[in-house]
Amino acid sequence: MISTKLTLLVLFSMLYWKITVQWKNDWDRPLNFQCSSRKSSIHQIVSYHDNKMEDRRFDFNCRHVPSVVGPVSCSLSGYVNDFDAPVLYSCPNGGYINGISSYHHNYYEDRRYRFRCCVPYSRHYHRNCSWTNWVNDWDSYFNYFVPSGYVIRSVHSIHDNFREDRRFQFEICQIVKH
Repeated sequence: MISTKLTLLVLFSMLYWKITVQWKNDWDRPLNFQCSSRKSSIHQIVSYHDNKMEDRRFDFNCRHVPSVVGPVSCSLSGYVNDFDAPVLYSCPNGGYINGISSYHHNYYEDRRYRFRCCVPYSRHYHRNCSWTNWVNDWDSYFNYFVPSGYVIRSVHSIHDNFREDRRFQFEICQIVKH
């Protein structure tokens, strides 16, 4: 009885995961995602690593940033890392991450990343900022939700050449108007 319930739970979880996740990139292919509105930030990041492909697939969801009023300017950074090197990127001046772009190289089995930041024209600033722990272990799946009232300001990632994978952590902040 217990093994039947456990089997049904595992099957339901796998089916739910397959239905709800809509990968924004394929293995070894570019990733180009941005929220549909400039006044939205990425609030959920889902990622899965495959050891055969030595790559990650990503899915993102966005939500409105209620504290942002008035016009917003968004721009895409240049590439913030070399292959096999750390990522450390922060949005300035009350900005938040609204999109992510990357491409994969099979020789390095890694990705280079660019981030789209949106910054309100009217003066806003970050407060109550903190860094998450690592949201994933090597070669693993993760599903990170930004807490309500917060946005992702910064991304930190490290690469391991033996595992050919990355770990991620995020700086999350509240945004308030001056």
